[in-house]
Amino acid sequence: MAFSFGYSPWLLVLSLLIAGGLTYWSYRSTVPALSAGWRGLLGSLRFFALALICFLLLEPVVRQLSETEQPPVLAVLVDNSQSMRVVSGEDTDTSADAVRDRLRSALAPLRDDLPGTARYFGFDRSLRSLPDASLDSLTLRGRRSDLGAALQSIPEELEGENLRGVALISDGQYNSGQNPARVADRFSVPVHTITVGDTTRRRDLQVRRAATNDIAYVDTEVPVQVTLGVEDLGGALTTVSLQNDGSVLDTAEVSLPSGTAERTVSLSFQPQSPGLKQLTVRASAVEGETTTQNNVRTVSLRVLDNKRQVLLLGAAPSPNYTALRRVLAQDANTSVTARVPRMDGSFYGGSLPDSLTSFDVIVCAGFPSSVVSDNDVQRIADVMNDGTPSLFVLDRQTDVGAWQKHFSSLLPVLPNGASLQFAEAAFTPLESQQTHPVFQVDGTDVSLFRRLPPLSIPATAWTPTPDAQVLAAAARPSLSQRVPVLVVRRRAGQRTAALLGTGTWRWATLPADLETAAPLWPGIVSNLLRWVATQSDDRQVRVQPVSSTFEGDQPVEFTGQVYDGSMTPVSKAQVSVTITDSSGTDYPHSMEPVGNGRYSLRVGSLPEGTYRYSAQAQLDQNTLGQDRGQFSVGALRLEYQQTRANPVLMRQIATRSGGNAYTAETASALPSDLAASTDFTSNIVTSTTEAELWRTSLFLAVILVLLAAEWTLRKRFGLT
Repeated sequence: MAFSFGYSPWLLVLSLLIAGGLTYWSYRSTVPALSAGWRGLLGSLRFFALALICFLLLEPVVRQLSETEQPPVLAVLVDNSQSMRVVSGEDTDTSADAVRDRLRSALAPLRDDLPGTARYFGFDRSLRSLPDASLDSLTLRGRRSDLGAALQSIPEELEGENLRGVALISDGQYNSGQNPARVADRFSVPVHTITVGDTTRRRDLQVRRAATNDIAYVDTEVPVQVTLGVEDLGGALTTVSLQNDGSVLDTAEVSLPSGTAERTVSLSFQPQSPGLKQLTVRASAVEGETTTQNNVRTVSLRVLDNKRQVLLLGAAPSPNYTALRRVLAQDANTSVTARVPRMDGSFYGGSLPDSLTSFDVIVCAGFPSSVVSDNDVQRIADVMNDGTPSLFVLDRQTDVGAWQKHFSSLLPVLPNGASLQFAEAAFTPLESQQTHPVFQVDGTDVSLFRRLPPLSIPATAWTPTPDAQVLAAAARPSLSQRVPVLVVRRRAGQRTAALLGTGTWRWATLPADLETAAPLWPGIVSNLLRWVATQSDDRQVRVQPVSSTFEGDQPVEFTGQVYDGSMTPVSKAQVSVTITDSSGTDYPHSMEPVGNGRYSLRVGSLPEGTYRYSAQAQLDQNTLGQDRGQFSVGALRLEYQQTRANPVLMRQIATRSGGNAYTAETASALPSDLAASTDFTSNIVTSTTEAELWRTSLFLAVILVLLAAEWTLRKRFGLT
């Protein structure tokens, strides 16, 4: 015990001397006179009252140290995922009750012989406390295994306790989060692993992957590539089927290979209606396989009404025009209507279509030349001015005067004169624009553009409009300055682009030593077409799911944006979202504002299926706008992808953390190993308690009693 004051103790000594002097001066003589005994008693009452007051004014504190022994705590983590039933082994009862019984047997030594305290937890994708070692609350239905997160959560769960070790009971299969071996590297206490489940290779068939296009079109064949994984089922037959809403779209009979292998199966279908389609790939059961839960895989795609309709207009038959048309024709998602003018002003392929508004993009590949009538050019300009996206490609036959007359409000770059002179120069993407979507061609790098043959570039100056964006330029000594070659623009919701170079046919016929650059020409054409055709979003209310497809237990989340009529963000709107399942049942929700006109909604996990949603935003009873869409929820079968335990990972976790690795059969040795360990020991905790005497009401009561007694006696003796 220690005693201290808030101020110097010498002040107390001084205060007591002063209190004693005042008391002596008050009672050295009294009127009327009292005997020495009574004067001594009254003086004592006053002195002790003053002494206590002085004592308390110096803020006295009593500190007491105490020591308590904390027994060692072992955190027991039990895997609660579905895979614990899958890896149980052949000819073994895989019911939840049977697996729980086997786990209880493995944990029995910890319950009976542990030299310390055990705290029990279950985990799958997250950690939760178990009431006791009975494991009755384990469901073994967790659809993800995150061993790393379970380990990381333990120190926080047992904060303030003497955590001295962790016992991890699992099959060693994880499919979420960090590699648990890396977590073990930095773990504060030893992790002792107990591997449960069959570690031998088991006969199994599973659908490992199903891949298809993200976007498809009505009445267009869509390929679906399926990868089967096979374990020791050689010679067996299975039927792989592609299904949508219970209807079989395609099937294939497959003979399975021997040993451990993969087999690729190609399926296809033709969607008959637009919308979000959830496809199910299913492989029929094979006799002797471990589980059929992994014989199914879902994949989603969005089906659009029609292919992208492109009107391709040339200046004259030429290699440049042919190269461009060939690229467009090879795009399975594009339908091309081509027209090239004859010398008499008519067109190869027939006259211009009667209706031009049905086209999604108009490509002027040198169009118009001087032979095209002013009326035909004006028809094209009118439909472009109405908002149809357009791509302009310069050619030697282009009538630049017609571009200036009819397309000046559409072109992102304008000529300074009507004459055309060309000089060869290299096409060079600007360094600041190399990440633009137009240059993102799969399997290539932007630096490969330097290896392409040069283009013929206008020698006269062309000036980009103020709102245009120059993506590529050309430079050569014969040109007075760097000139724009590829320019794009967004204005009033419409996108346009211009390629001011001819000779692109050479990009389509590269020699063998430039094979790595061959994808650049079709890639940049496809990207330009996609970029100009993308609609600018000027909706006031925009609500969409964070993904078009959610995995089984993945929470469904939405993001939203709300704007007023002047496109200013609205942060105080009431945004409601109604989710409708395939049976027509509605589930209403409200989005939460997150600031600056943005909103969010977390629904939680939903059953497998396809869902529709509608959203509406209101402000002061006024509707600002609506939005709608679709999303799908697939089945999650991650826990069935591995059918045997992983003892190698469990040994790594134990070794890296300083623990020991056990199996269900050797787990009985864990209590004795812990008892012999110098790490698994009790901890002496020293605690300090403080008592602030100056805050104690008892002293105040004593002071009041002393003063009251003195006052009473003085009144009795009539002292003045």
